[in-house]
Amino acid sequence: MLRGSFRRHKIYREQLNLTSLEPPLQLRTEASWVQFHLGINRHGLYSRSSPFVSKLLHDMRHFPTISADYSQDEKALLGACDCTQIVKPSGVHLKLVLRFSDFGKAMFKPMRQQRDEETPADFFYFIDFQRHNAEIAAFHLDRILDFRRVPPTVGRLVNVTKEILEVTKNEILQSVFFVSPASNVCFFAKCPYMCKTEYAVCGNPHLLEGSLSAFLPSLNLAPRLSVPNPWIRSYTLAGKEE
Repeated sequence: MLRGSFRRHKIYREQLNLTSLEPPLQLRTEASWVQFHLGINRHGLYSRSSPFVSKLLHDMRHFPTISADYSQDEKALLGACDCTQIVKPSGVHLKLVLRFSDFGKAMFKPMRQQRDEETPADFFYFIDFQRHNAEIAAFHLDRILDFRRVPPTVGRLVNVTKEILEVTKNEILQSVFFVSPASNVCFFAKCPYMCKTEYAVCGNPHLLEGSLSAFLPSLNLAPRLSVPNPWIRSYTLAGKEE
């Protein structure tokens, strides 16, 4: 048991590039995201009585960010990532990966529409409304229905200047920040689709609401089979629906 715990600890350190000769930063095995990963099994992402989900939600909401970057999807569309690590580049919702002071990381989806905005009947569906709170609702509904297959997701107000711009090392991400005529700090994505200043997201003037979804373990740590959704929006009639 002790040997297995030590091995998992060593693998996590290697995955997080914590093997340098510099004085090591302490990876706490009691960290909520580590315990969340260790609790995943074939029946669900967490047990019904898991005490770590509430702690993980609290930590994602409050822990300071130490870095920000585009997601693998955006990097794949730019041709700037190892695309074997994802199923396929997809989606038009701007996403960022935020890392926290305990080495945890989460997917950040910023708010674009207010909660009371309804989708117009004549809206072009390729640019359908992107609701960050749908991610939060999906987690809670999944938990109520006892499927426990949606990663823990929580809402958070993010200071886009201090918690994204000032901590990112990605020069492309740095280059897409600007100040709007209303003196709000805004940014957008760079990709082949839907990535223009017209689709920027903006703070008020710095604070931006969004959802944070916990990451699953990397494919190196936890190999798994990805099953595509046959009902996903498609640009061709491939016969999947039949």
